[in-house]
Amino acid sequence: MEPSMNDLQQLAVLDPARDRTPTPMEWTRSKAFLERVMAGQAEATSARQPVKRRLMMGLAAVAAGAAAVVAVPALLPGAAEKATAAWTPTPGSLTGAQVLPQARECAGNDVGGSSSAVNPADVLLAEQRGVATLLIMRKSNGVIVECLSAGDGDQLASMGLANGPLPALPAGTVDLQTMSSMGSGDAMWSNIVGLVGPGVTGVDVRLDNGKVLQASVKSGWWAAWWPGPEGGEVDRLTVTVHTATGTTSYRPSELP
Repeated sequence: MEPSMNDLQQLAVLDPARDRTPTPMEWTRSKAFLERVMAGQAEATSARQPVKRRLMMGLAAVAAGAAAVVAVPALLPGAAEKATAAWTPTPGSLTGAQVLPQARECAGNDVGGSSSAVNPADVLLAEQRGVATLLIMRKSNGVIVECLSAGDGDQLASMGLANGPLPALPAGTVDLQTMSSMGSGDAMWSNIVGLVGPGVTGVDVRLDNGKVLQASVKSGWWAAWWPGPEGGEVDRLTVTVHTATGTTSYRPSELP
């Protein structure tokens, strides 16, 4: 390197994403995170940094990825422990009409903006594992969010996923939108969310300890959560994609 360059200039040259412009969705997430920080809400989170492929691509992408930090409301003691203790590796599928109370609670939080009216059609994916309900829904302003609740009004977390058109994936493929872990001890849990292309019939997640869990797949999305720290660690799990012609497995870092 040029000896006349200062440290910042040398670092800029090494940055693989120095010429990359964040996408509109990444700018939206970054702005939402800054708003939560200024409102004092970001201090409530105990979430680990979400692990995403683009977090390893440079400084601009790291800033955008950090905006996906989970917003955690105040919880009654034992809510997370209750959810993880009752967790099941196979989810039950729910309709939008069945999760309207949880959808209204999700729509009413500040992540992605509050939504005044909620219809069953706004719920894109909903699953039940034990006492916990995970859902992906579209708010009235078009922002898509994920919410996890433990029942009885105990909302464990909410995260903004997208604001605007989403990319069309090739048939038989999936991507990784976000992956994270939060909590500690018996109350630690992880989640993973992505998009699916046409022809995907199922998605499984295999942890490196041998545990296998089935993700929910619906409306172009796939999602799962489980007790444990793997979602906040790099490549501690494998994602297996099922189609009519066979299966393909990926480490998270291999997914777009």
